[in-house]
Order: sequence, then C-alpha cells, then structure tokens
Amino acid sequence: MFDGVRRAYVLQILYLMKVIERLGTDEALGILEEASERQGVIVAREMRRTMPEGLSPLDAGAEAYRRFMVDAGAEVTEHRRDEGGVTFAVRRCPFYEAFLDVGVDCGMFLNGLCRNLTLPNVQSTLRHIDGRLRVETVLTRESAEELCLERVTLSDG
Repeated sequence: MFDGVRRAYVLQILYLMKVIERLGTDEALGILEEASERQGVIVAREMRRTMPEGLSPLDAGAEAYRRFMVDAGAEVTEHRRDEGGVTFAVRRCPFYEAFLDVGVDCGMFLNGLCRNLTLPNVQSTLRHIDGRLRVETVLTRESAEELCLERVTLSDG
C-alpha cells in the first residue's frame, strides 16, 4: 500500500511542479489551497460518521489527524500528550519519499512541502471537525531515517 500511495504523490507533485511552472507559485498554491478546503469538507464529513461518540474536541482532532496520516500511507504514532495538545511522530512518510523520487532536495524544501502541501489538507479537515483545532510542525526530518513531529492543539477562540 505504501508504494502505491507514494506513486500517487509522485504524480501529484510532478503535476503541481508543472502547474507552478505555468501559472507561478502564488496562483498554483492558491488553487491547491482551494482544493484542500474542499477536500477538508469531504474528509471531515467522512471521519465524523465513523468516530467514536463522546470524544473531546482535542481527542477528535487527534483521531482525525492520525486517521488522515495513516490513510495517506504514513507511519504515525502518538509521541506525547499533555494539556496543550497531542504530538505525533511521523516516521515512514510517502509525501517525503515521493519528493525524493522526483529529485526535490527535501532537506532544503521539506518544511515548505509540509507547510504548502500536506498540512493545509490536514488543517482543513481539522477545521471542519472543530474550528478551534490546529496542526503545526514541531520538528521536520532532514533524512529518510529521521522523523517529523507534528502537534494538534485546540485554540481558545
């Protein structure tokens, strides 16, 4: 499954690179943001139907994040939980490996990858679960052997 998901991301990345080449970065990322918003509505609706009843907003956000990433082919485990949020360790990641496959220097660009491609999709889904949920990168891997840390929080307002 992981390899198939990675291949799908390779196509998505190659497509996005061509769109950026033709339309420019700002317009291409704007279109991607619109698509991410629409996807968030769809995925949140799907997840709400299958989530256990009675979860707190933060627990619902953590469950949605975990499902989103696992369904996307990533290897994700809960790393730390405290009053402020839930931090996840992302080990094997098809997004990361797809960028390696197309020859993008992830050490330089990966935080941009997560900020512009992966996290907006997750954030849109979380926002449609509860408008106060946020996801942020805590640590970005610098090699395939390392991990990323991403944190789901619940804002006050």
